Amino acid sequence: MKEGSVRIPSGCAIAAVISRDGKRITGEEITNAMRPMHDRSNGLGGGFAGYGIYPEYRDFYALHMFFDSRATRKECEVFLKERFEIVKSEIIPTRKIPQITDEPVIWRYFVDPLKSMLASMQLDEKEYVARTVMKINTDMEGAYVFSSGKNMGTFKAVGFPEDIGVFYRLDEYEGYSWTGHGRYPTNTPGWWGGAHPFTLLDWSIVHNGEISSYDANRRFIEMFGYKCNLQTDTEVITYIIDYLVRVRGLTLAEAANVIAAPFWSTVEAKTDPSERDRYKYLRTVFPSLLVTGPFSIVLGFNGGLMALNDRLKLRSMVVGEKDDFVFIASEEAAIREMEPDAENIWAPAGGEAVIVTVKDGVLL
Repeated sequence: MKEGSVRIPSGCAIAAVISRDGKRITGEEITNAMRPMHDRSNGLGGGFAGYGIYPEYRDFYALHMFFDSRATRKECEVFLKERFEIVKSEIIPTRKIPQITDEPVIWRYFVDPLKSMLASMQLDEKEYVARTVMKINTDMEGAYVFSSGKNMGTFKAVGFPEDIGVFYRLDEYEGYSWTGHGRYPTNTPGWWGGAHPFTLLDWSIVHNGEISSYDANRRFIEMFGYKCNLQTDTEVITYIIDYLVRVRGLTLAEAANVIAAPFWSTVEAKTDPSERDRYKYLRTVFPSLLVTGPFSIVLGFNGGLMALNDRLKLRSMVVGEKDDFVFIASEEAAIREMEPDAENIWAPAGGEAVIVTVKDGVLL
């Protein structure tokens, strides 16, 4: 059968790379990694997240935003000035190419929360920024914050990922870690805000699959102030991670055991009583945050990456290494594009979290 003539049932492409030594990699590498996985996407969305890309503004939150008009941008800027000191405001540089059309106004702000607002609302910085993002994305029509972390940024659009990387001039950025996504939307529309990665603060998620538990997950997480309004199921995973790790204080490994919880039979088979009790606790306290359906995800965060499959491993994902670099992708071909001599290529088991962090002291 002719290649590309049928829908690929396991569509969507994910890729990631990180240097444990904090070596800086241009965004061109992750862009090129998406090329051999072209047929996993259909041109309705793609994007990238880079970490360590804003060292000169590392102490400020980088708000990447879409606006439907200049008037909306000005209105939103008035709102931002009431809550933040705006250190820098500028259009995000892009390269005009015929493959990317109908772009909104794409802007970024480097901001610092006003101490007076933090004191009056009795919130820490991260909670304050998270609430501000939710308010803009929920209440301000025509404005959307699509990235809000420190020393990191997300770049996404409607199109094929290899074109989106060129459009955003990612070859001009350097970071110690990158993630990439090519989208094949099935049940939700293809639009700029609905492209991956989905972010909140420094968390970013790229996802291949479909979340059959979305409604249960969404109803639970929205009880805690999160709003899922971006017309896609993947958004909820980002908020689940933020809630479990930042708000509830779980480790990433524990959060993975909530999202892709082992079966009860697996839990009962654990020979270590303390380990068995911990699994039972997580399953009992957070049953509504079990994510069901086929998925492979890569979570980006300041200082590391986490890769995770659903517990039945219904979506492909492979990991490779070379020196201090770790590579993750839907297909080995993408890893070989980044590093032809990659070693130790292996496929994580279902529900097995692969957590990679930079060495201590590297990011000081």
